[in-house]
Amino acid sequence: MLPEETSLATPHNDESHAAAWTQHLQRRVVRLLLQHDETLFRNQFRLFYTGSTLPQEPLWQQYDRYLKLYTLSNDLLNNIMPSIRRSLSLKAEHQRLVEQPPLRGNIDWGRTLERSWNDAPGQPPLEFSTRLRQRSLETRENLLTVAILQRYLKEIQITRDEPFLDEELSIQEQRILVSVEEQTERELAAPYARLLAEQAKHVNIDELSQEVATHLPPGNSAYRDLLAWWQRFQNFRLGRSADLSAFTLNSERDNEKRDAWLYEIWIVLELLHMLSEDNLLSSQDVQVATDQLQSAFLWQGRRFRLHYNRQLNTASGYESDWLNSPATRPDYAIERAEPLEIRHKGELIWREPPVLLDAKYYLGNLDGDNTHLPIKKLLGDMTLLNAHIGMLLFPQLPGQADNEGVPRVIQQANKQYNSTSASAQSVHLYQLQPTQPLSELQKRLREILDLAVQHLPERSAPVCQGVMLDPDTINASNTLQSSQLVLCPKRHIGPHAFDVINADTDCLQNARLCHVIDQPILPPFVVRAIDEKQLAQQTAQLRQRGETLLQLAEQNGDEERAELLRTRVINGIAHVTEQYVKQFAKTEDVEEEFERWVFTRHWKNDPSCLTQTNRDSLVSGEYIWKAFQRAELPDWAAPAVQFCRTLESELKRRFYDPRRRDFRLQRDFTLGTIPYIYQNLRAEQYNWNLLLQRVKDSGGKVEELEGIAQRMSKENISGKRNKLAHGENITRQLAADLRTSIIGDGGNPGILLWVVKNVNTR
Repeated sequence: MLPEETSLATPHNDESHAAAWTQHLQRRVVRLLLQHDETLFRNQFRLFYTGSTLPQEPLWQQYDRYLKLYTLSNDLLNNIMPSIRRSLSLKAEHQRLVEQPPLRGNIDWGRTLERSWNDAPGQPPLEFSTRLRQRSLETRENLLTVAILQRYLKEIQITRDEPFLDEELSIQEQRILVSVEEQTERELAAPYARLLAEQAKHVNIDELSQEVATHLPPGNSAYRDLLAWWQRFQNFRLGRSADLSAFTLNSERDNEKRDAWLYEIWIVLELLHMLSEDNLLSSQDVQVATDQLQSAFLWQGRRFRLHYNRQLNTASGYESDWLNSPATRPDYAIERAEPLEIRHKGELIWREPPVLLDAKYYLGNLDGDNTHLPIKKLLGDMTLLNAHIGMLLFPQLPGQADNEGVPRVIQQANKQYNSTSASAQSVHLYQLQPTQPLSELQKRLREILDLAVQHLPERSAPVCQGVMLDPDTINASNTLQSSQLVLCPKRHIGPHAFDVINADTDCLQNARLCHVIDQPILPPFVVRAIDEKQLAQQTAQLRQRGETLLQLAEQNGDEERAELLRTRVINGIAHVTEQYVKQFAKTEDVEEEFERWVFTRHWKNDPSCLTQTNRDSLVSGEYIWKAFQRAELPDWAAPAVQFCRTLESELKRRFYDPRRRDFRLQRDFTLGTIPYIYQNLRAEQYNWNLLLQRVKDSGGKVEELEGIAQRMSKENISGKRNKLAHGENITRQLAADLRTSIIGDGGNPGILLWVVKNVNTR
């Protein structure tokens, strides 16, 4: 609700200057509301109509003229005028006439006979004395109606033709005036209005109004409504009202803070107005609720959301992590349209912080205290909401000229130690004056948005980038670190955000510290093996790390998650194995054996030979297989993994990749895909035909594919491969079985050899 007397949030010396700003704020806010939220204003927004003791500035007169035309048009043209047309005022007139037939009036036989006897005795009368009674539309009520319509039309034309001093009328505003003008012209085109048009141009409306009011009969009357409307139209000015109506976004604050609220809503409306002009938001983006206004918008090609919050609620959707803390109420918050949230089992772990803005309507001679208190309050809100950037908006700042656009910044000097992971807070002070030119104001608003989005970067989803701390590190205090400490960077929070956590108790277990707890991954591990014994130990530890998660996924029937975990375990074992072989092994003999005795030209000379990656995988697996023969080791997962990875890669490369768009698979292509298709031919006949076609197109032996599928199923290659990802030790016999199935043994060729001979990669 607008105050009955203009008031300010803080005392100041120049009251007339402050009151002028208040008057400007009131008019500008209402115009922006009319322009950008017609539905909101029509149904819920109410204005005040009274005179004001303040002198009228030309711009205020323009605002008042436009606003009264807009707000009062509906009552006049859609309510009062239809009632007047239904019951036009008529005046009864009596005339005595002397007529010849045909006659219009009623014959007065007495007068007629007397006249005829005097003029022509003994002759029948040729002229008749008559009495004529008729009704006329030329009444003072109708004359007043036409005069008011003419005056109203003139006001419309003046408003359309006279440019506004701050901003031209928008297309929407012009359309509103054109519509009202056309409706008024239609009223003036009525027969009674045309009859009285010339006479109405010369009447004094105020005197005629008094005369009409005096002679109106008691009771309801459309003309009485017209007189009341005309009174409102004449006295319309924003600022004070005896009839206390209420704004829809009415503030519940005390009267002395009403102007501060107007300043707040003016800023948010100017922001939306600028964004709308630049086609950076649409009506669907704006949402208004009780005490809340928010809008999505585009800026620098990215989507953001602006919140305007008037009550003691948390800005945006952020949940404070403080117990027994005071409520926070920053005026505005800007955040990305879809801020990054990390939740675990419905509980919020971390949310991307917004940029906070606050507006303070402090006028007059400001001293330091007038800015220090809002700065302290905003810093408190920023701390409660974990925000790092805040902005304070004032109409005046001490020591700052009106045209000075560079904001003052309150920030840490960084001369003292602060935690590396803590983000520094800063508050930027901007001067936004209600009366500054629109171009200058919008330039300042653009600077504010630029600063906000600069501190709202795009954020990637959390990924594990943990690094194990080396327990063998030597330092001056001879302090030994735990072998399970992990440096855990959190790039999704910031470039310098990290934690030191325990791999055994925190990784994938403590949701507050591990933000990838729900991902199908393994904790970080160190690849460091200098002999076969350490290699076996590391592969066993790696499988044990994922055992709990893998078992849980399998028990829940989540095959997709289980397969992801198996793949990560197997890839981790492969990485350890290949790194060890690369650093410590000489594999020339193994390579020669494969090329000369097993694969021949299909090793690396044929166009569809094994890839270099798969050759390296196969060589490292065979080397470790032979090396483990010399050592009594409990776990043989390393060579078995390499054999399985090579076969799976070549099957996918030759069968699936060339026809990946044609296959109709429910899951990814793995070692178990071909046996599954063969065992379910009735449902999978389409996919089986694709497999046959791949062999046929390659010139291979189509009739042997069924035997290969049967062998893969009988020897349970897929099941043994899945077992490699679990925590129990892999026996030598299991590794030997996989080696025989994939590579072959003696006169029994392996499945891999048949695949590279019979299915090409084209």
